[in-house]
Amino acid sequence: MDGIPIPGAQGRCQCIQTSSDVICPKFIQSLKYIPRGSHCENTEIIVTLKNKKKVCVDPDAKWVEVLITAKKGGKHHISKPRRCKLRESLPS
Repeated sequence: MDGIPIPGAQGRCQCIQTSSDVICPKFIQSLKYIPRGSHCENTEIIVTLKNKKKVCVDPDAKWVEVLITAKKGGKHHISKPRRCKLRESLPS
């Protein structure tokens, strides 16, 4: 499965793979930003969904960048809200 974090991964990368598939924001409970460091050479972003599932997402995906900017209170946003498509709703 793509984007699954490794449970209990201390001192190493928590994400073995990332997903760039769009996740509808209304299904996101929280996100955890882990900057690169001595524990891992990659920036990691773990999204926790409202159904408690955790998904590692690609920090370079455009939708992730927009989401992070919005969470930080930045001005960059999607100009026109759109409905979430079924395929975007929850990762399988």
